[in-house]
Amino acid sequence: MKTNEVKGDIEFPGRWTVFAPLELSDPELPAETLKAVLGQISIAGKTIQAGEAVATNCQFNFSVYLGEMPAAFNRVAYVFVPLVAEKAQELTLGLGADDKMIAWLNGAQIIDTTGTGNGRFPPSIDDHHVDVHLNKGQNVLAVKFISGKASSLLAMGGPRELIAGDFWSILPDPAGEDERLNKTALQARPGQKPAVEIGSRLELFIDNYLVDGMSGGAERRLHHPVPREVILEMDKPWEGKTVGYFTVLEDGKLIRIYYKTDPNYPAKGTQAACVIESTNGINFTRPSVGLYEFNGSKSNNIVWRKGASGHNFTPFKDSNPATPADQLFKAIAYHPNGGGLGAYGSPDGINWRMLAEERVIGKPGGFDSQNLAFWDTVQKRYVCYYRHEDPRGRLRGIWRQVSDDFIRWGDPQPVVYEDDRMEHMYINCIKPYFRAPHIYIGTPARYVPRRTKVPSHPVPGISDAVLMSSRDGLRFQRWEEAFIRPGPEPELWTDRNNYPGWGMVQTSPEEISIYWTEHYRHPGMRLRRGTVRTDGFVSIHAGGTPGEMITRPLVFSGNRLVVNYATSAVGSMQFELCDESGGPIKYFTFAESEVLFGNELEHTVTWKRKSDIGAMAGKPVRLRVRLHDADLYSIRFASGSGQSNNKPSK
Repeated sequence: MKTNEVKGDIEFPGRWTVFAPLELSDPELPAETLKAVLGQISIAGKTIQAGEAVATNCQFNFSVYLGEMPAAFNRVAYVFVPLVAEKAQELTLGLGADDKMIAWLNGAQIIDTTGTGNGRFPPSIDDHHVDVHLNKGQNVLAVKFISGKASSLLAMGGPRELIAGDFWSILPDPAGEDERLNKTALQARPGQKPAVEIGSRLELFIDNYLVDGMSGGAERRLHHPVPREVILEMDKPWEGKTVGYFTVLEDGKLIRIYYKTDPNYPAKGTQAACVIESTNGINFTRPSVGLYEFNGSKSNNIVWRKGASGHNFTPFKDSNPATPADQLFKAIAYHPNGGGLGAYGSPDGINWRMLAEERVIGKPGGFDSQNLAFWDTVQKRYVCYYRHEDPRGRLRGIWRQVSDDFIRWGDPQPVVYEDDRMEHMYINCIKPYFRAPHIYIGTPARYVPRRTKVPSHPVPGISDAVLMSSRDGLRFQRWEEAFIRPGPEPELWTDRNNYPGWGMVQTSPEEISIYWTEHYRHPGMRLRRGTVRTDGFVSIHAGGTPGEMITRPLVFSGNRLVVNYATSAVGSMQFELCDESGGPIKYFTFAESEVLFGNELEHTVTWKRKSDIGAMAGKPVRLRVRLHDADLYSIRFASGSGQSNNKPSK
């Protein structure tokens, strides 16, 4: 239809009230009933409650109400749509139905195709154009829809939709190659979560903190690291087959990984801590630091050796602005006298000294694991996580203590989980996510001590790694599904393999690198690199069945919405901003949203007439996302004009 032939300008709703199923033999509704959108109707002795249709591309497949073919043929649904006009006007409506329909506006009939059928398949809003007169205020469009032999598809739209064009069908193609939208997703209903202020910070879907409702095929989906190359083989005489507790640390352009050597070096009851370095997180070398002698030579990468403290020597770069210059790097490890954790400091990450003669953390910890600490830039304090028994039973668990000065620590607190699974968490690898430090991410090793896959191996137990996250550092959501699974090699199905290193680094704009152990207690002990899409730990996902997700109310700052997403070639994603009750906000509805497809780390969402959302900043707003064969990894509200690109925000 030509643009200059379209009359009027209103927002045609994408949500329609439905009464179904009815039979063709049932009497028609009286004129008075056709003038209002009711919560229920009575017809032929039946009382039917109102349902809802959420239109996709101005269409809805009523098979969800009328059933599948052939049983749905000639079944009836009544559909009601309120049309609100700011002033009286002449308006063009577009309608199409497989197979037939009668439509009324304010109780007066405006179209009847029961004698001719639709004439086109699949139907679209471009099939029948009707010019009507709208009164100022609310008008009611009512349609008696009669399902056809091929589908149960009804299409309706107003002048904006007719001008926009692009009347693609949500039905599968005739060859049956595309069954993606055979059943349209129902609307995601908002829950009761209160509003939260997120400002312009990056938000991930690693937990369910933002999500307040999902429907159809929508789900939160865990994504797994892609194994890459082996970055280190433990082939030096001071290393051995039980090297472990790797710590990944960034220092400007330099990436360091620290680790412990075999036990009993250089004598029984002692271990050493070593370091490797890289400028890209992929190619590492052992620096010759010249500090400690091994077999008569100091040409090695050993940076600490004092009693048992090398066993779990775990450094970090201190981001506390008040830290002294000679303590820019700190570490915790076994105290040389045992029975607790000692504090260590360094000006450069290489030359270390003890910061306190006595242990700084003692009982109740077990400590025979990778214990770690860091400065929390959000909570403005030091946090230490260490190994201890879970209070629910004799399980390897995780405890926490906090400190203002790294020497005096508060009372111990056990980490708690939203689930009640009884599992050994042997290391914790907890750290604020460097791109969103208000979110703690942990990748603990899940140890299964009573399972043996390789009977000839002398030590029982197998391990994988799980993903968990927290907003306060104490209460965690964890995935039951493994984050890192053992590979096919038998050496990966023995004890203490697949242990992640603590820390992750951005090795390209598109990827984050993490590292884990392989072939523990075997010749060829090594460290493997793996990659995850930037911010892509978990996504809101829908596959062949479309779905919707709605967030809790969000108070944001900025004037645009930025998303990290990916779809298939036939997939798509649309966005709607809603008020606290879940109702769509004018100009920012699904009907106005771009149909987004592609694969971008940073895309600014647009709507047809308005994309600047600054007027809603500071007010509680829900985001509703409709997606099909697509993943939404993260969202962020930002300021400025914004350009869509493939580079992540820093």
